[in-house]
Amino acid sequence: MSLAFSKNLGEHLQGVVVGPPVYDPRGNLQNMVIYPIFPLELTADPPDLITLSEALNLGLRLTDTGVVSRVQADNPLPTSIIAGESEILIGSTQLRSVQFSCLLGPRRKAALPVNCVEEGRATEYQAEFSRADACPWPLRAYKMEQLARFGEPTQYLVWDRIKNYLSDTATASETHDIHSMLDQNSYQLQSLSNVFPLQPGQVGAICTIGQNLVLELFGDPEILEDRYDQVLRSAMVEALTQPSDKVVHPDRVHHFMPHIIEACQKSKVLNNRSLKESGRCLAFAAVGISGQALISEGRLIHLSAHQKCIGQSRPLADLVPAMESARSNWEDHRPPSLDTLGEAYIRRRRRYNAFKSKLQDFSPSDTCDSSKTSKTHNEIQTADTSKSAPAPRPLNPELHKFFLRLLSRH
Repeated sequence: MSLAFSKNLGEHLQGVVVGPPVYDPRGNLQNMVIYPIFPLELTADPPDLITLSEALNLGLRLTDTGVVSRVQADNPLPTSIIAGESEILIGSTQLRSVQFSCLLGPRRKAALPVNCVEEGRATEYQAEFSRADACPWPLRAYKMEQLARFGEPTQYLVWDRIKNYLSDTATASETHDIHSMLDQNSYQLQSLSNVFPLQPGQVGAICTIGQNLVLELFGDPEILEDRYDQVLRSAMVEALTQPSDKVVHPDRVHHFMPHIIEACQKSKVLNNRSLKESGRCLAFAAVGISGQALISEGRLIHLSAHQKCIGQSRPLADLVPAMESARSNWEDHRPPSLDTLGEAYIRRRRRYNAFKSKLQDFSPSDTCDSSKTSKTHNEIQTADTSKSAPAPRPLNPELHKFFLRLLSRH
C-alpha cells in the first residue's frame, strides 16, 4: 500500500509546478513567503464536490454527539463534501478540529472523526456547528505526526500542546481555545491577506514561515479558491504570533515535494467505518516531516504536509536577490501550458458556479427522502431543462370526437 501510494502521489506531483516566490515588499511580514503551485494541465470538467464551509450554508448539519472525538454529519445534498484536515468546527458547543481529510458522501450520515480544541468548555449534546475555520499550523503538524505514528492523536496531549502554544504566543483564553489565536490577530490577518493573492488556476501553495515549510495542495483549483482564505489564515497566524525576519532558502523549497514522496513510502491508512466508501486518507511521517493525503478513485483530493528546517533559514532581506532571480527565471522559462491556464480556469469556474447554484434547489426537506436517487454533476447542471418543458395541451375538439367514436365501437 505505501509503495503504491508513494507512486500515485509522485505521479500527481509530476503534474504540477511550483511558481515564483511571493513576499511582502513593504516588510510588514518578514518571516513568510508563499510559492504558488499550478497544474501543468487542466481538464475541462470541474469537481463534483464542495467544501465544508459551502456545505454548511447549503444545509449540511454537524451536531455534537457528546463525545469529544466524534461529530455527527448529516449531508442532505446530492454531492460529496470535503472536510479538510484540522478544520475547526465552530458552534454553540466545545470547538472541535477535524482529525484528517475525508469525504462525506451524497445524502449520507456519518460520524466525523475530530479532536477537541477547547478543553475548558463542556460539550452540548446535539448542539450544532455553524461554520468552519482555519487551524494554526503548529497544531496541524503535531496532529499529523501523531496520526502517522499511532493512527489517532491522544486527546490529552492535544490539549497540552494547545495550552503550551497559547502560553508561548501570549494568547489569552479562559477555555484554552485554539481559535482564540485567530480572533486575537483578526485585524492583521485581514489587512495582510492581499499580499498573497490567489492566482487563476492555482491548486496549492508552499509557505515558508520562519524555519518551517508547509504545503497545502488540492486536486482542483475550485476547491483551493473556496478554501484559500483558510489556507492563508492557517499559515499567517503562525507568522504573526511567532515573529522573526527569517525564511527558508528558495533552493530548499524546491526539494520539499520530493521529500514528501520519500516520506510517504511509510504511510498509515486512517480508517473510519462510516467513511470507508468515500475515499481513503493516509498519514505519513519521517525525520522532521509529516503529512496526510486524501485519495478517491485514484485521484488526489487533498495533500497537506509540514517540514521543520532547523538551522536552514536566513533573513528575508538576504534572500531577496535569490527570490528576484527566481522570479526572473520563471518569466523566462515558465511552462507554455500556463499561458492558457487562466482562460481555461475561468470556463471551468463558470460551470462550477452553476453546479453550486443548482445545489441551492435541494433543501434538506426535499433531499432526505432516501427513495430519491442521487443526481450526478451533469444531471444537476441540466436539471433546469425539465422546468422549461411545455405543459400538456388538450386535444383538438374534432380529434377528440374521433377518438370517442373509435373507442365506443369496442
